[in-house]
Amino acid sequence: MKKYFLFILIVISFIYSSCDKPNPTELINDPSESENLDVEIIAKDFDNEFYSNGFDTSGVTEDIRNYSSLISVSGIKLTRNGQTDYISSALTMLFDKTKPFKSPKGIILGYNTIIPGIIKFNDIAARLTNYRVRYLEDGVLIDTVLGKKYELFSFNGRSFNDPFTYPYNSSIAFLYNPFIGQPSGFDIVTPKEITGVVKFVDLRNQNRFSAELTWNGENVNNFSIILGGVRNSNQQVVPFFRIKTKDDGRLIIPNSILRNIPRDRFNKISFTFIRKFDKLTPLQNADIYVVSQSIHTIIIDIP
Repeated sequence: MKKYFLFILIVISFIYSSCDKPNPTELINDPSESENLDVEIIAKDFDNEFYSNGFDTSGVTEDIRNYSSLISVSGIKLTRNGQTDYISSALTMLFDKTKPFKSPKGIILGYNTIIPGIIKFNDIAARLTNYRVRYLEDGVLIDTVLGKKYELFSFNGRSFNDPFTYPYNSSIAFLYNPFIGQPSGFDIVTPKEITGVVKFVDLRNQNRFSAELTWNGENVNNFSIILGGVRNSNQQVVPFFRIKTKDDGRLIIPNSILRNIPRDRFNKISFTFIRKFDKLTPLQNADIYVVSQSIHTIIIDIP
C-alpha cells in the first residue's frame, strides 16, 4: 500500500474556505521573536530517511522500537495550499522482540511483527497491511517488510475507505480477540480536536523570519509541535524538532530554529500541532504503548 501521507499530498478533493476562519498561513511584519523553548532534535541526520519512517502515516514521533507493541489512533487534519484534508487512522503493531531487524552496521531498525488474533476499533475489524522499514545502505534506499500490522484508514470520509471516523473528545473501544485464549479490551480516550494557524513574521532582514503559531488551547498536559520539512525530491515529510510547550494557544518559533532547515533539500516547512493522551496499558501479559492524538499539520512554502 502506498504511503498515505504522500497520497494525501497528491490527491486534492476538499476545499477549505470560510470567510470567518483565519488563513492557516500569513506573512506579517513584527520584529519580536523572543521565546523560551524546550526543543528536542528528532532527526539527527537530515539525509537519513529512516527518521521519517512511520511519522507520515501515524504522526507518532516516539521511537517505537522502545516498546513491546503499539496502538495508535489519530484524527488528522492536513492543510496545504489553502485546502484541508481529514484523516482518521487506527493501527496496532505487535512486535516479536526476539526477532530484531538490523542494518548492515548492526543497528536495530525494527522488529518483526506477529498476528496472533483479530483486532477491532469500535467494533470495526482492522485490516492487515504491510509493516515497512526503510533504511540507507551505501546511498541506496532499501524498503523491507517486517510482517503485517493491523490498520484502519479513512480519507475525507470516502465510501471506499474503512468505515472508521476518529471521535474527538470521546473514546474508542479497542478489542483484541486472540486465536487462542479469551478476548480482552479497553477504552481509548480521545482529546479535543485541534486547529492551528501559522503566521510568518518578517524580521526585516533578508531570509530572516520567525513563525507565530496559534491554536485553540485546552491546557492538556501532553502537547507538542513538530517542526519538519518536505523533501524537494519526493515530497516526503521529515520531522526535525519536537517543541514541547503549554497547550495555551500561542507560540513563537524564532528564526534561530527555522534557519536550520536546509533549503537546498527541503522546499517546504511542516508545522504539526499534536494534542495527545498516551500511556502504557497491559494487554495479554505485555505493556503496550497506547497513544490517542488530535493532529493538525500545516505545510507551507519556505519564504
